[in-house]
Amino acid sequence: MKAPAVSILTPTYNRAHVLPRAYGSLCRQSCLDFEWVVADDGSSDGTRALIEALAADAPFAIQYLPLPHRGKPYAMRDGFAACRGEYLYELDSDDELAETAVERGLAIWASLAHPEEYHDVNGWGWVPEQQKPTGLPFPEGINKLPPQKQRALSAKLGKGAGLCGEQRSFRRTAHCQGYPFPIPEGLSFIPENVLWNRIYCDYKRFYTNERFMIYHAAEQADSLLANTRRDARPAYEYYLYHFNEIFPRDASWRGRETCAAAAGLALAAARCGAPYKASMRRLRSPGARFLTALCWLPMALLHRLLPGG
Repeated sequence: MKAPAVSILTPTYNRAHVLPRAYGSLCRQSCLDFEWVVADDGSSDGTRALIEALAADAPFAIQYLPLPHRGKPYAMRDGFAACRGEYLYELDSDDELAETAVERGLAIWASLAHPEEYHDVNGWGWVPEQQKPTGLPFPEGINKLPPQKQRALSAKLGKGAGLCGEQRSFRRTAHCQGYPFPIPEGLSFIPENVLWNRIYCDYKRFYTNERFMIYHAAEQADSLLANTRRDARPAYEYYLYHFNEIFPRDASWRGRETCAAAAGLALAAARCGAPYKASMRRLRSPGARFLTALCWLPMALLHRLLPGG
């Protein structure tokens, strides 16, 4: 069987009530050269029966992966391994794909002068409830800026005018499969940027103002993340990983970003009760230990002032 150009990956858990909407958006694609990979994290709400029924009439291939309930990172990691397309797009179960997303994503990849230098083609979404995009437009020339300025500008535009900042990318599947997704022992969640930022140590991003997704802001209580909102351990492990694995490999992470990471690590440690000495031992570089030590007491005091502290 010929491999599709794109694999659309949907990790899901007990979201059978919104999956038909995501499926409908796939059926309306102007280009059908894709497969839908549904990585089911142990749902008990009839998700399997629903996907099997949809697969019987779908105009594209559907892979259903029944998995034990372990959390979104595990569902994503197993989903990556099953994807057959050259490119991979993560579609959340409660979102939709814009009708020309696959067509435009492939066209932009084909237009790149040196595609081998890039990991992803990254665009905004559209919020139908608010009738506005998820971020302000990227300026012309953003793809010529250094990575640190791109990150700062992207974050600023995502927060502009009170927008949610949600972005989605057409990624190279081989990169998603070839780089390890670090999942700390005992956790069911860690922010996906631990993987993306590791890949960006070696590859570039291409920013576009294409709106690839339709983001339903009112339905973002994703069941895969519902138990992680009050747990600071994912943030703690996230910052540790960046200090130990990302920052030494990517010289563009400097100054304000590393200081912010040190403050984030110290605050997360206070919130989850991680001891000071143990945290210092886990940080490999003297610079990381120095920055975090400077932030430790102020962040511990801030934790006490915050709700629940």
